[in-house]
Amino acid sequence: MTAATWPAWIPSQEITPPQWPVACLGPGRVGSALSRALAGLGFPIVAVGGGSAAAADRLARELETEVVVEPYSGLGERARLVLITTPDRSLTDVARGLARSADMKQGACLVQTSATEPAEILRPAAGGRDGVLCLSFHPLKPFPDRERGLPYFKEIIIGIEGDGDARLLGHSLARLLHGYPLDVSTCDKAVYHAVGVMAFTGVMALAWAAEQVARGLELDQTFIDRGILPSMSAAAEAVKTLGLPEGLTGPISRGDAEVVSRHMMMLSERFPELVPIYREVALLNLRMVEEGGRLGEEAMERLRQALNT
Repeated sequence: MTAATWPAWIPSQEITPPQWPVACLGPGRVGSALSRALAGLGFPIVAVGGGSAAAADRLARELETEVVVEPYSGLGERARLVLITTPDRSLTDVARGLARSADMKQGACLVQTSATEPAEILRPAAGGRDGVLCLSFHPLKPFPDRERGLPYFKEIIIGIEGDGDARLLGHSLARLLHGYPLDVSTCDKAVYHAVGVMAFTGVMALAWAAEQVARGLELDQTFIDRGILPSMSAAAEAVKTLGLPEGLTGPISRGDAEVVSRHMMMLSERFPELVPIYREVALLNLRMVEEGGRLGEEAMERLRQALNT
């Protein structure tokens, strides 16, 4: 398909997938998942490139499209929606490369999935041409592998940042994926992402800590599979259904300083590297309990003393 300009898109209407041929530059975990999801919605995938040659070839064969290589000459004549899902450090170089050779057309949209870089980092790729949208489209969910597709986007937050029609296009695209679009200002993007990283990888860090204890106590995988992981899922469900601090359980919520002291003592003796993790988590729980008014000051002080011994 060759275009001088792309068909007019009316922001008050939803996107019509067949009118938005897609190219993916950066077939990593997010790029592969998003390309696969868009293909499932009926978006024509016209090219895959960037990243490793093996990854590009694999995704191109799966989606029955072609592999393109730099300098991506004339890509703008075939692709209206260009996903630039390379690492953040590469976005500027990719945008400059597209400016030299892609020939983006009016009515096209350049999309990056960085959680911290602004949408405007892609502006050079427009080559000075008006009517090319620049959008930041960030799914707030871990992508642990390249095998995800459309179902993985269901009911997740998708951070949207960009100007004018680009933001509206992001909203429409998020809704097509059955996600929830969330407008994020340019200056707030890094904090928005930091909170997600803290929550997602924090869970994994605590699971790792539990594995260290399991190994040290010579417990088999059952301790993790049937004890720790279901409990972590139950804790997340409690937050969802009861909120905080109501969903909090454990010795901090009860003001049981003696149990906390015992924990600190035994961890110090057998797993000293985990003491800082236990203390910081407990202090956050203590702050939560204090703000919720669940314990009196005397009980709070006993807990503070137990955590600082």
